Amino acid sequence: MNRTLDLNKSLQTMTKMNNDGGILAGGMHFACLLGLALGLSFSSQAQTQGFRMGLALDPNVAWMNSRDFEHTTDGGRAHFGYQFMADILFAETYAFGTGLHVFRTGSTVEYWEPTTDSTMSRVSRNFNNQYVELPLTFKLRTKEIGYTTYYGKFGGGIGLNTRREANEVRYVGFERADDDWVPVDNPVIPAEDQISGDYASLFRASMIVGLGFERRIAGTTALMVGLTYNNSLFSTHKDQTVVKVDASGVPRFAEGGPLTTEMIGHDSFMALTLGVVF
Repeated sequence: MNRTLDLNKSLQTMTKMNNDGGILAGGMHFACLLGLALGLSFSSQAQTQGFRMGLALDPNVAWMNSRDFEHTTDGGRAHFGYQFMADILFAETYAFGTGLHVFRTGSTVEYWEPTTDSTMSRVSRNFNNQYVELPLTFKLRTKEIGYTTYYGKFGGGIGLNTRREANEVRYVGFERADDDWVPVDNPVIPAEDQISGDYASLFRASMIVGLGFERRIAGTTALMVGLTYNNSLFSTHKDQTVVKVDASGVPRFAEGGPLTTEMIGHDSFMALTLGVVF
């Protein structure tokens, strides 16, 4: 009853702040109240239900998607990962999942890039990024069936790109002759070269969806097998200009030179989780 009265008073205070022009401050106040209420509710449940922790290997198949439709990618590639898992149990059938997830993603992207006012290069860049991610998911669990518990999870993640690596091959493919752009005959293609990984974003926000099962082997110890889809919500690339192309992949030009746009693309992966939960 007291909590209800306190919440009503807080809502009245927020309304007055909005009427006085303090919309931003009122919104922050409401968000803090909501977070505190949820936190108190969840913590009281967690005290009675407890925690579960585990370790897992997390091999994945990762790929990159072109969202500007002006560059191409080379499909999926196998990578390796591992994670520490922690579940805060609110009840027997649902939990809040977090932990620490280390994984790699990346593939090769190809595109045209304006090099100078009179040349344009074909670029093939091979990304190999390593992230450390904090997953924040809601996990729905069945009651134990025999010795097995099935689960599904949904949520997001916040990641930091701790190892940005890229190998690149580039060569001049078009040159300007008077007012026309013409392809270069027999272009010289150099060997692959390692470059700075600054073309990849430092931070990564993601959507996480997964399912799996736990097989109890002794006491609360269980073997876990899961399948997880992880997709970045924002572009993986930064500060990169690409030339627009037609349906055949040929660069498009205007009177002032090649038509350009910002490179936009996301990375995703499907991971197989093999772990032990205690």
